[in-house]
Amino acid sequence: MRFSILSFLLYIAFHLPLSADETCKDCHQSAFTAWSGSHHAASMMPATQQSVLGDFNTATFTHYGQSATFTNAKDYTVTIKTKDGLSSRYKIAYTFGVSPLQQYLVEMPDGKYQVLPYAWDTRVKSKGGQRWFHIYGPENIKPHDRRHWQQPIQNWNGMCADCHSSGLKRQYDLTEDSFKTNFSSVNVSCMSCHAGAETHAGLQRKTPKPLLTWKDDLVAYLQDSDDFQMTDHHHTAIKRPSKKPHNTELNICAACHSLRAPLGDGINPEKSFLDQFTPSLLEDPLYFPDGQIKEEVYVWGSFLQSKMHQAGVTCSHCHDSHSLNLKAEDNALCNQCHKAKIFDTREHHQHPVGSAGALCVNCHMPARIYMGVDPRRDHSFTVPRPDISVATGSPNACTSCHVDESPEWAKSHVQAWHPDSLRIDLRAITVHQAQMGNPLVRSDLAKIIADETEPDIKRASALALIPSIASDQLIDLAIDHLESPSAIIRMGAIRALAATPSLRRYGLLETHLKDPVKAVRMEAARSLLGAEQADLMDTAFQELFQVDSMTSWRGEGRVNLAQHALARGDLKTAEATYRQSLKQDPAFTPALINLNAVLRQSGRGAEAHSLLQSAAENPSADSAVLHAYGLSLVRQGGHDQALAFLKTAAKQGGENPRYMYVYLVALHSRGQAKDVQKGLINALQQHPYDRDLINFARALAHERGDTDVLKNLNKRLLELSPIN
Repeated sequence: MRFSILSFLLYIAFHLPLSADETCKDCHQSAFTAWSGSHHAASMMPATQQSVLGDFNTATFTHYGQSATFTNAKDYTVTIKTKDGLSSRYKIAYTFGVSPLQQYLVEMPDGKYQVLPYAWDTRVKSKGGQRWFHIYGPENIKPHDRRHWQQPIQNWNGMCADCHSSGLKRQYDLTEDSFKTNFSSVNVSCMSCHAGAETHAGLQRKTPKPLLTWKDDLVAYLQDSDDFQMTDHHHTAIKRPSKKPHNTELNICAACHSLRAPLGDGINPEKSFLDQFTPSLLEDPLYFPDGQIKEEVYVWGSFLQSKMHQAGVTCSHCHDSHSLNLKAEDNALCNQCHKAKIFDTREHHQHPVGSAGALCVNCHMPARIYMGVDPRRDHSFTVPRPDISVATGSPNACTSCHVDESPEWAKSHVQAWHPDSLRIDLRAITVHQAQMGNPLVRSDLAKIIADETEPDIKRASALALIPSIASDQLIDLAIDHLESPSAIIRMGAIRALAATPSLRRYGLLETHLKDPVKAVRMEAARSLLGAEQADLMDTAFQELFQVDSMTSWRGEGRVNLAQHALARGDLKTAEATYRQSLKQDPAFTPALINLNAVLRQSGRGAEAHSLLQSAAENPSADSAVLHAYGLSLVRQGGHDQALAFLKTAAKQGGENPRYMYVYLVALHSRGQAKDVQKGLINALQQHPYDRDLINFARALAHERGDTDVLKNLNKRLLELSPIN
């Protein structure tokens, strides 16, 4: 018998095992009951008849010739049979999540738990649910793919655990490549958000206090419910003058509802977010140029961009903190702060009242689907801007619904309805052009950075774009922001200085090795790790080494550790670390490329070539491997064979102008002038500001005596380097 989601949550509410949450229940019954029916309560559970929602009645699901059969005799199990007939049986240890899908964890050697690629769609059948599906949909994920379920990035301990359980410690052993992970509560419990909950409960039992003073023992983070008020003179609620905004609640939510890299082991709600994590900025390919979500980035990065956040709105204004339910349905939620007579009208939204197009969230919080069936809404709360779609390729809410129409069609309608709405807004266009390396937007990028009315995360992200279009003026601007009171802006300024020589950079950033915020210290330490002046015994570098050690269960961490060895001049340790990275994460290409470089630096060119040859012969070899092997063949004298690999790399990795440039130079060396010219035109259309491509085109124009083309290319080059 399979439980429905409702019966599952009801079961949790009345049959939870004794835990810290059960202790809280004694005094906080209403909060406990609300939490018991939440996704937090069901975030992870032992696999039992009550928690498992999938069909384990000998159900079989097949994906690209690989079958998975789900059974429940004594235990819940899955038997996976590969296309070549090999069969493996795994016991389901835990359920993972509850809606709109449920995943399953299996225990592997060395204390590791892996997330199965087969998930159960928990939606009702009429909406396409009640079925097994592969988390990567139509893609054929083979064993050597990094996304394969047995690879490190599908590892529960490292990727998922700290946000699905409470009081979790990964306890990764770097030497043994093993985990001894433990947690206080299997799911997201009271202590995940309420710092000091256990201490408070103990004190309360020993010396009871009045209920109104219970927060004194905890980190209080809830906003007051009356901190916004509607007035006759405003269409939108404003913050009461007596209420001061604070970010404690968002700080706690961000620990899980953000895309970030850990700086420690587990999550402590008593610590600030930026002392525990390095968050991703608004960068490509995670976000679109206008800041809309693109990849699976969760909520924090988009919400920080919003006017709501700037006004002091926080998570619990819309979401109940314990049940996680919205505080009102549909437009009633928005009408708490936005006057319905102004905004909830046909004149404003231009759609029939009661239709999907009349819902505020469908225009101001467009959704994207992740994990196959999970629609998540953008929390930047922007207005639809199809004109920006025309200029940058970012999506817009209009054509996300009207899929048969163009952004130009949507732009004309929005302009007709709201003539003032399409005011000139260069921010998204500036970001888009800066990402492409267009030097003509330097002054516009500087305006975004200097504009204190812009959200800090947008200014920090603009600072991080400086290396792509660096100039003396922009570098000076970044230096000015190194002392910003905003930690995230200081992080962006440090990233901006990647465009400066290491000697100068060290002088500018040395003091930030002692920054009070750990995320900033780690940003500075990583930027200075290879600098000649760096004292690797400095506390910040030692902290960084610990951070990289804790994250070395996947390829990135080991590659970072190898950089520490290289900074010490220890090629032997760097080589061993790269090899270990490839052993545990064989599809992580940077480890392979860097190992190749270390072998060559050690005078072992033949061994380096053999390493690349083996990797390039793999049918799934990526463009970086093919490019590196092509260059290695050139060094070996195999020019004809090299050309084929360089061509494939340029075709597969066209987003990397270096691959295209090297292939065209190789083609030119073979005397294929016509193909070179055609390829160069295409390459410059795709990468119009790449210096290598421009200089190559200049050399060819000079050979041909084409002075007009040469003048145009010289002009473009001077735009890139105005003082050259």
